[in-house]
Amino acid sequence: MASLGRHLGFSPVAFAVTEGATHAIQFENAAFRELRSSGEIGIGQFPSSADRPTADLTPLLDRAYRGSETVRDELIASADGGTDPRWSCTVWSVAADESVPAGLVLEVRDVAYIDGARARQRAIAERLLLAALREQDNAREAVEAGRRATLLASASRELALSLDQDATRDIVTRRSLTRAGTWCIVDVIESNGSHHRLAVVHPDPAKQALARTLADQWDPSPDDPIGAPRAARGGRGPIVITKDSEAALIEAAHGPHNLAILRELGFGALLVVPLVVRARMLGAITFVTRENDPPLTPEEIVLASDLSDRCAMALDNARLYREADKLRSEADVANRAKSDFLANMSHELRTPLNVIGGYTELLELGLRGPVTTAQQIDLARIQANQRHLLMLITEILDFVRSESGRMEYRLSEVSVPGALTDVADTLAGAVTQRELSLAELPPESDAWVWADAARVRQILMNLVMNAVKYTPASSGPITLSFTETADAVHIHVSDCGPGIRPEKLQTIFEPFVQLASGLSNRQGGVGLGLAISRDLARGMHGDLTVESTVGIGSRFTLALPRLPPESAA
Repeated sequence: MASLGRHLGFSPVAFAVTEGATHAIQFENAAFRELRSSGEIGIGQFPSSADRPTADLTPLLDRAYRGSETVRDELIASADGGTDPRWSCTVWSVAADESVPAGLVLEVRDVAYIDGARARQRAIAERLLLAALREQDNAREAVEAGRRATLLASASRELALSLDQDATRDIVTRRSLTRAGTWCIVDVIESNGSHHRLAVVHPDPAKQALARTLADQWDPSPDDPIGAPRAARGGRGPIVITKDSEAALIEAAHGPHNLAILRELGFGALLVVPLVVRARMLGAITFVTRENDPPLTPEEIVLASDLSDRCAMALDNARLYREADKLRSEADVANRAKSDFLANMSHELRTPLNVIGGYTELLELGLRGPVTTAQQIDLARIQANQRHLLMLITEILDFVRSESGRMEYRLSEVSVPGALTDVADTLAGAVTQRELSLAELPPESDAWVWADAARVRQILMNLVMNAVKYTPASSGPITLSFTETADAVHIHVSDCGPGIRPEKLQTIFEPFVQLASGLSNRQGGVGLGLAISRDLARGMHGDLTVESTVGIGSRFTLALPRLPPESAA
């Protein structure tokens, strides 16, 4: 009892222990003692009504003692007959060897405190419930947002896999919302402006055959209240049809047979989403919910718009790719026709030019009679122009062969210093005639490349002749040199000419392009030399590039695969 007293003596709850049928108090804590002394509660006989407490616990204790039962939260009526009890009492019996308990343990609580505690418990429970409901809503929204994000990611990935127009249209017809049972009607606007019902797609396999039958016989009309016709009249945003969905489908069915199929497919609300890209309408997707489904949410409408944007972009990309492919095919045909024409004309022109050259030589030799000095000069001019025309025709034939992939290469070991010396010796006369000089930088090593010797010579001859052609007389030297890397040899042809403007550095490698504009400024040739040279370089697994500074000069670099030292001749 002493231990119990130490634990419960100052508890805010009134607590006491009684003994025997008279309920003699064996222990009471401070709270119980205060209630009893103030007359709020009482146990036993009371001398007079004046001494009677507000709440008499004796009847309750008697009942608990006799029945050996636990009485929980019993409200104690006031002795003055008040209707609102103030106290609540709980009584436990203390077991004994006899059939009756040895005593009782009782606890007295203020009803107002209990009601307040219950109110607080209810408030806490309500807050916990509301928080749980909010968390449940947040979780549900997070799951739904995840499903929408997954759907969009899947659609984007699938739509990006193909640029074929038919395959892309097939992918578009399989788009749907996350809501179960939603089916769709897909319309496209063809290039001639006509509306075409591409597909009707239902997620239920049992109904898909019926939907396919409907699509085959159900063409849209310009005044339809759904699909592409409705989207074309309604602007660029989604259109939700809820209350009038049945009337809209009845009008769009175009007959009782189609309407019967629509009813069998089942329909609720309609959502018409246009397929628009770059301010151009390509069609529309009409999403149809199940009958008696709840209204479409703003999130579902946004999802449908995002899906339509991706579908529209994929359809437009497929269209552009198809148009580009068609134009490319047409260009290839035209290019082959041009190449065939150039090849045929070149062959046809070479025959009379060779005849002209032959007869000129006969006249020059005097086989047709004496030739005067003036006539010799004229014949020399004829021969020079005949050779020039043959050179131009040869360039055209080389270009045609290179462009068509018919150029042949005889790859072998080629000495770079030897090739540079050969070109320098061959063109020494032309360089001297222009009052220029040609310098070969002494090589540090005898580099070798794996290339076609004749093609290498052709490229270097063309580069040096261009340098001679465009470098003013009496300017600095034209320099031939080379450098080596681990995989390639870079052969350089540098001049002190006028230089090339930055915007022209790539165009000069295009066919029929010359730096000088206008017929009066052309330097001879047809503008194929650099185009042919770059094609030849690339045909030998190398490349031809240029660096230039206006007013200082240019440096062309021919890069060719290097022959390993152990393989060199």
